[in-house]
Amino acid sequence: MTQQGLSWRLRLLYGVGQLPEGVKNAAFGFFLLFYYNQVLGLSGTLAGLALFIALCFDAVSDPLVGSISDFTRSRWGRRHPFMYWSAVPFAASFFLLFVPPAGLSEWGLFGWLLVMAVLVRTTMTFFYVPYLSLGAELTNNYDERTLLAALRNVFQLFGMFAVLIGGNLLFFRATPEFVNGQLNPAAYLPFVLACLPFMLAGIWIAAFGTHSEIPRLSQAADHARPAFLRAAVMDVVTAFRIPAFVAIVGASILFGINQGMIQALHLYMATYFFELSSGQITLLFAGAIVGIVLGSLLSRPMAGIIREKRNLFMAGSAWYAFWTSSIIILRLLELIPGNEDPMVAVMYITTGCISAVGLGVAIPMIGSMIADVTDEHERRHGVRQEGIYYAAASFAGKAVGGAGPIVAGLIIDMAGIAPGSAPSEVSPEAIERFGWATGPSVIFLSALSIFCVYFYSISRARHGQILAEIEGRSPAS
Repeated sequence: MTQQGLSWRLRLLYGVGQLPEGVKNAAFGFFLLFYYNQVLGLSGTLAGLALFIALCFDAVSDPLVGSISDFTRSRWGRRHPFMYWSAVPFAASFFLLFVPPAGLSEWGLFGWLLVMAVLVRTTMTFFYVPYLSLGAELTNNYDERTLLAALRNVFQLFGMFAVLIGGNLLFFRATPEFVNGQLNPAAYLPFVLACLPFMLAGIWIAAFGTHSEIPRLSQAADHARPAFLRAAVMDVVTAFRIPAFVAIVGASILFGINQGMIQALHLYMATYFFELSSGQITLLFAGAIVGIVLGSLLSRPMAGIIREKRNLFMAGSAWYAFWTSSIIILRLLELIPGNEDPMVAVMYITTGCISAVGLGVAIPMIGSMIADVTDEHERRHGVRQEGIYYAAASFAGKAVGGAGPIVAGLIIDMAGIAPGSAPSEVSPEAIERFGWATGPSVIFLSALSIFCVYFYSISRARHGQILAEIEGRSPAS
């Protein structure tokens, strides 16, 4: 581990590993609930419930994988064996998720969605937790970690861009049979086949690209460990004794639920609330991704102005909540024109881009703050255990596709938007209920996330003290 800056070659090769997460998150967040609900006919509540149960499996698998990888001893180090072998099972289960057998009943669809979502998440865990942990091992520099987290976010957005923009342009185009291309069931098989190469390439490029760093990475501690399940529980308990970790876990999970809810409702909001065309929906997705990329690129320079990571996360989250909810609430209060005015679509697309800048600033702070917590763990316990801490980051990220969609499913059913409904078939009362449930929810969840992160206590100065204490008692010193 080094406090100096890494080479740009290593930064980029490592960052590519976030590409599969971007592909998966976009597919889960924007299309999966819509596909099972509006195309296949599964109720929004059952679809959201299946994704939430799958997320609960992550609550067990993430810390297990984190603990196992922390203490794995091999000629390829602690992280790389898991990164290499997880690629094919992950891609295969992702394919099956979007290709359910024909003729399933509603409960059959529920079971298929549940099982395949669990498999996708579990196989992804075996790559993603070791991958995130590797980032904290590559450097302990306060600002370099923010840069790595920002690069991860940019590559995640490339994956999302490929899915959202490429998907809408290539697979979900409007046809005479389906004015809203996302309702076309035949589009989903070619769509998912196009996603697979991005997933496999991202995982293997990151693994091969960082392989040469293995001799310089921390090795597993050579001491007796309890049975792995008991050891994982002990590791989790130890981690949660660090108050800063509790604060960032709470903030990031609430942040993830908020993102998951909005992503799952994005197509509904665009299709039913603002009645955008397929072309306008493509522009909406493009604007959001441009905004997040811009915010991610600004996060490192912004850290020179807002010096503490906690405060920068709070600022980005507040910016996002204001711009996301304001356009919805203004429309509900009839302070802007109705959908028949073409300027409404322009306003919605524009505010979507502006709000996404806040996301781009906030997201890298989560990974960067968790990396600093791993140094506090080493200061307290004398060993490095990045995996158990990044298991929490992985779980929070997966809340995007799990807990968020169950909230979204409840909102859809409560509003009364029936499966397969064209925009013209949905009553104005249902649309109004949908808007009032969505807009204020963004503000509420963002406020809770900001409240939690307020208690994160590892400042720039405190992190310097932690590193100095670790260095002071090292054998070299």
